[in-house]
Amino acid sequence: MIAKRKDDPLRELERTLGYGFVNRSLLETALTNPSYRSDHTAEGVKDNQRLEFLGDAVFGLLTAQEVYERFGDEDEGGLTVRRSHMASGRALAELARRIGLGSYLRLGKGDEAAGGREKDKSLTDAMEAVFGAAWCDGGLKAARKIYATLMAEHADEPLDVWAENPKGQLQELAQRKVWPDSPAYELTEVTGPSHAPQYTVRASVHGGHAATGEGKTKRAAEVAAAQALLRQLHEAGLT
Repeated sequence: MIAKRKDDPLRELERTLGYGFVNRSLLETALTNPSYRSDHTAEGVKDNQRLEFLGDAVFGLLTAQEVYERFGDEDEGGLTVRRSHMASGRALAELARRIGLGSYLRLGKGDEAAGGREKDKSLTDAMEAVFGAAWCDGGLKAARKIYATLMAEHADEPLDVWAENPKGQLQELAQRKVWPDSPAYELTEVTGPSHAPQYTVRASVHGGHAATGEGKTKRAAEVAAAQALLRQLHEAGLT
């Protein structure tokens, strides 16, 4: 993309963001990975880490407002979970990919060769840094405009906060049902060679409900067991 727009390489990105920067250098810094700065120390290049620090707080604030307004029946705990899900590194990396942010990153040669444009960390940091840059450029109004533009496409989608965290969902269910000593995970079997073990874990909750899951790591087996137990509890009308 950049190569085709030598006169103003960031204009299309600004259109995508829905905001034109008054101080374009802020946006350039937001897109500058530390690896690029390391390759250009003599030039005094700044990287995006300070803006990422600020943008993390800015994005968190805007997300808190979003969930507060969208989920009027949720209590504080529910809102906290939703905000954490929407502002997670994974969610930010996916957002960055959706708008093609990776193609605008300034990376060091080594990071470029290692596929840095698609790494979650690089994308998450840059996405947060963009919000930090917007805040510095135009305050809350600018950051809110970008947030509204990027989130508008998915504003009406249901938010499944547990999609990637079945253990967390099972924990929340147990707390809501006030089930004592729940959930519990027990490693029941390890099979296969030492270099490629297969773990089997049993997940259980109060009332005798239990299910097993398998995985190449103990953690993966616990996740599989939690998923299986959640399905069982749902079918029993206990969710």
